[in-house]
Order: sequence, then C-alpha cells, then structure tokens
Amino acid sequence: MKPALDLHNEPIKDLIIKMTVPVMLAGLVTTSYGFIDMIFASRLGSVEVASIAFVTPLFIMLQALASGVIRGGVSIIATLLGQQKPEEASAYATQLRLVVISLSLIFSIPGFILLPVLLELAGVTAELFVQSLIYSRILFLSLPIILIFQLYVTLFKSQGKMSVISNIAIGGVVCNTVLNALFIYVFNYEIDGLAYATLITNVIQMLIILFLYKRQKHEFQIGWRTAKQFSIIEIWKRLLKVGVPLSLSQASAHFGFLVLNIFIIQYSHQAVAAFAIGNRIHSLLFFPAKEMGNGLEPLLAQNWGRKSIDRVKETIKIGMLYTVLFGIFAAIVIQLIKYPIAHFLTKDDPVTYQLVIDYVGLVGWTAIPWAILHTLQGVFNSFQKTIFTLIINVVRLWGLRIPGILMFYYFMPSIAESGVWYTMFFSNVLTMIFAIVYFLVIVPPMLKKEDDLRESMARTEKEFA
Repeated sequence: MKPALDLHNEPIKDLIIKMTVPVMLAGLVTTSYGFIDMIFASRLGSVEVASIAFVTPLFIMLQALASGVIRGGVSIIATLLGQQKPEEASAYATQLRLVVISLSLIFSIPGFILLPVLLELAGVTAELFVQSLIYSRILFLSLPIILIFQLYVTLFKSQGKMSVISNIAIGGVVCNTVLNALFIYVFNYEIDGLAYATLITNVIQMLIILFLYKRQKHEFQIGWRTAKQFSIIEIWKRLLKVGVPLSLSQASAHFGFLVLNIFIIQYSHQAVAAFAIGNRIHSLLFFPAKEMGNGLEPLLAQNWGRKSIDRVKETIKIGMLYTVLFGIFAAIVIQLIKYPIAHFLTKDDPVTYQLVIDYVGLVGWTAIPWAILHTLQGVFNSFQKTIFTLIINVVRLWGLRIPGILMFYYFMPSIAESGVWYTMFFSNVLTMIFAIVYFLVIVPPMLKKEDDLRESMARTEKEFA
C-alpha cells in the first residue's frame, strides 16, 4: 500500500491533487450505489423508483447525524497531529469510535421501529407505503455498519493515506452491482433484493477496511481505553461541540429533501421519480465536487495545527481555483449526459422523462456554486468552525427552500412541480453568495491575526537573541 502523504512539506499543488482526486473518485463511486439501485429499480417500475427516492433522505438524514461527528472528530485529530500530539490524538480517536457506535445504535433502533409511523405521517399511497417499508427496514440494519466504515475511512484520510479510500469504493460498487443482478434476475427478488445487496456490500466493505487498518502502522492508536491524563468528559464535549453542528447541518439538508418529497408527492409519483432520477444524475458530479472540500480538510487542519499560515493560504487559493474549474466541467457534463440517462431510467415513460429533463436542465448548472460552497465549508471545518456549515444549511433549507416551495405551491400552483425546480436552483446560487460573504468576513482577518502574532513572536525572539 502507498505510504502516507507528507502534508507539511510536499508542494501544495501536488498535495491537493493527491488529497482530492481519491476522495472525489470515492465520492463518484459512492454515489453510484444509489444510481445502480435506481437503474435496477427502474426495471421494476416507477413505484419502486419513487419508493427508494422517498425513504433514502430519511435514512441518510439519520446517518448524517452521526457522520457529522466523525468529520468533526477527524478534523480535531488532524489538528492534533499537526501540533505533534499523537497521544492526545489517540485519546480522541478512541473516544470517537465509542461515540460513533453509541450514536449508530441510538438512531438505527428507533428509526427501524418508527418507520411505519413516519411513512403514514408523510401521507404516501398504500402501494408506495408497502414498497418503501420493505426497502427501508432492510436498509436500516446497515446503519451501524456504514458508520463504522466511514469512521475508518476518515481516520485513513486524516493521515494522508488516500489510496485505500478509492480502492475500497470501487470494489464496493462492483460488489453491489453483482449482488443486485443476482437478487433481481437470478433469485427473483424485487425491491427487497436491492436492499439486501446494499446491506451485504456494506458488511464486506467494513470488514475489509478493519482488516487494512489493523495491519498498518499509524500516527496514533485507536483502542478501547483512554490514557488517564486525558479527561473523557472533556473529549466528548469537544467532539460534540465540533461535530454536532456538522451533524445537524447534514441532517437538515436531507430533511429538506424529505420535505420536498412530501410536497412533490402531491403532484404525482412520476414527479417524485423524476426528482429522484434528476438528483441521481446530479450526484454523479455534484458529490465529487462536494468531496473536493472534504479532501482539503486534513491538509488544512494539519498545517493550521502547525501554524503554517502560508501553506494554509496557498491551499485555500489553489483549492478554490481547482474547485471552480471542476464545477464548470461538472455543469457541462451534466447537460450532456442528462438525455441518455433520463431515457434509460424512465423506461419509456414520457411524463417522467420530460420532468427529469426540465429539472436537470435547470439545476444542473448549479454544480458550479455547489462546488464553491462545499470547498468553503471544507475550509471552515478544517478550522473546527463547524457552526458555519450549520448556518449555511439552515439558511438554505428554512430561509430559502421551504419558503420558496410554499410560495410556488400556494401562490403559483399552475407551474406545479416546476416551482420545486426553481426553488432548488435559486437556493443553491444564493447560498453560495452567502457563503462567500461569510468567508470574506471571517477567514482573511483570522489568518492575518495569526500572521501578526507569528511576526510579533519572531521579533521578540530576535530582540532577546
């Protein structure tokens, strides 16, 4: 396996490529899971597509409540490594694993039990209720497995060990595809076969990454006991202080999709299916754009921990340049691939097909602001200022999307589901503008303060010398 990257000495341009390309590839492959499920579901019918679309935001919302703590915790660990405090990093890694296990059980067990109630409250049709319940109950069994896998992926990432991430992701998508085909075409399962394929794939991935992690040497240790000189209470407080805003922000984003589905189902199940298919097309390049920001976090966090401000500035500058270029590329590619993919997934349903084309044709261009937004989020997360991410997602959901949907739904009913499409477009653009302004107000003064402090200390040392 390739050695860890030297985040403190290698050229920034090279490091950004080495850090972001593997996680972008992993992001692309990860989104392929849902895309592959959507392909097989489309062979079964539009109700199955709508069922997956309806329950997926709920599942991911609960997953996000724990995965946010993982991201926040790994940012802390990366900073401690930059400060050359491996023992304290080990203490945080140990407690982070316990936090993740606890949260996965807290969210998965009640979620499994309450699924029928939640679906009834959403007001879905009887057929959609049955299919959604079958798929989601099997999927919920995999929640603890997915979170443990994510934890070890991010622990690899925090040390600059990137190759394992993309390799496991590629293997996972191949496994999921093969299992989907076996369950659907050989064993004659229906939507439950898609869920079983995902569950088995998640188990295999978790076992592989545990094996790979155990056989390698790391900059810190992860065990079941924390050294006595570190306070477990203080560690949990810091993990939750940094991680909870990320958890709430990620969960609110997916809660927003759940709310959107509740409104869209009022139009037709074709509209729900079109929204799901359109989001799958977007995710092929939106998600890798999002992962660019995630890939920068360990690089920024470790150099911030060492107070290498010049490297931090260079990382932000070059990272943002790459982000804009990739966002433009992604937006163009989305417009090129929307027709063949929509045709393939809608299975000769002209209504759903046209809805997909309208949705992707408008919202696909927001790959550019989406990439910029998530790179800025990555910058703030690396500084452990995760409240920024929470503010952004709260503003986007409660300040823009829900009011926009209500406005179109009640005051412009004639444009039907197109009101949702317009809301998605404007919310992405306006959120990016808000994020840029927030960044300019906070980050440059913060970096200047560190620069001034460093120069003051240098002058003091020179005077005493």
